[in-house]
Amino acid sequence: MSDWIQETLYANGTLINKLGIRDAQDLAKKEFEITAQRELFLLNQRIKIKDISAFAKINAFLFSPLYD
Repeated sequence: MSDWIQETLYANGTLINKLGIRDAQDLAKKEFEITAQRELFLLNQRIKIKDISAFAKINAFLFSPLYD
């Protein structure tokens, strides 16, 4: 595996995250909880997508509590 990929993983293969969760299943559950809440917030804001750069901003908004 590439070095840059290895730098993003704990030794067990779980993505390095801000919460320090090292179990992949636990991380997946927490990721779902957090991103679902943030997705609902965005949907209620009825934001307008004007160009492709908006998708990067949405991705950052959804996942920033979990990943750098």
